Amino acid sequence: MSNVAIVGPVFPYRAGIAYCTTELAKQLDADVFSFSRQYPRFLYPGGDDRDETLPPVDADFSIDVMNPWTWIRAGWKLRKYDSVVFVWWIWVWALPYRVMMALLRRRTQVLLQCHNIGDKEPAWWKRKLTNIVLRRGRILVTHAMPEASEAWKRSGGRRIVRTFLPVHELGGVIPSREKARRDLDIDVDGKFALFFGHIRPFKGLDIALKAWRDIETEATLLVAGEAWWKAEDEYRKIAPGNVLFDFRFIPDAEIATWFAAADVVLAPYRIEAQSGVALTAFHFSRPVIATTVGGLPEIIEEGRNGMLIPPEDPAALGKAIDRFFARNDREAMERHAAASARKYSWEEYAALFRRLLSGG
Repeated sequence: MSNVAIVGPVFPYRAGIAYCTTELAKQLDADVFSFSRQYPRFLYPGGDDRDETLPPVDADFSIDVMNPWTWIRAGWKLRKYDSVVFVWWIWVWALPYRVMMALLRRRTQVLLQCHNIGDKEPAWWKRKLTNIVLRRGRILVTHAMPEASEAWKRSGGRRIVRTFLPVHELGGVIPSREKARRDLDIDVDGKFALFFGHIRPFKGLDIALKAWRDIETEATLLVAGEAWWKAEDEYRKIAPGNVLFDFRFIPDAEIATWFAAADVVLAPYRIEAQSGVALTAFHFSRPVIATTVGGLPEIIEEGRNGMLIPPEDPAALGKAIDRFFARNDREAMERHAAASARKYSWEEYAALFRRLLSGG
């Protein structure tokens, strides 16, 4: 494999995409070009976008989304590489990436690792900006069939490779369910579902809260994550009594506690390409109840590692939660979730990239 660079967010930037870039760079032994500023402040309505509990990667953190001179400098540095992998997930980076790509040598191989083809809050101009990047890649790697189809339509006939998104092995050592619950100061013998991660409208926390009003099971919903656009009060107003909120960014050092404490993880998304939360749940041997959107039906096996429901349907979610807690094979579902984590391995994912970068 030729010398390779990766452009994208890495640790200590937080969330699943930074984790994936960090792990892929390690697997490929690639040089990393990352960001001094990842977003304009008004486009990141949460708190800090870094997690200082994460070990920083050995990378060139010099690309500023608001400073074109840094795009040009990075583009010239990237000219020495035979292959460059650009991590694609949001329209904000369309112009910086396109400038860097324009400065590469003609024979440089450009791969796009596409976490999202569309945008979570779509607009025609975001689509246009995204397309100028998609049409520059020689190969676009996607993580779900709907994403692959959309990439093919929008990229002008580029080569599209569909694969899985690897398991997210976040959080360090996995504690027992009992220890995790003691650490959270919750009932060791109770029943708990988890809604985890950045809380944005497309993730459907409101759907979960409406479902929770009518469930028959005596269970508690744990909500752990930072609510964007200061929506905490809106969620509290519609929540029944058996919901525990922790509205803050959950650092990597605490992730294992939350997932290990849960019996099941909820992903009632309105839209999604593929879910890092679901893949993190598999890492912790936790089944997932998810909607049939995006690539979720490709990783959730009904009745084995989780359950599937239609989107925008609190009643269906509530019934699925009751069915889950009434099952006598929940330990088997946890074993199947753990098997899914092994199936979606980083070793196999990295092997695909090595083949593509070697001309395969």
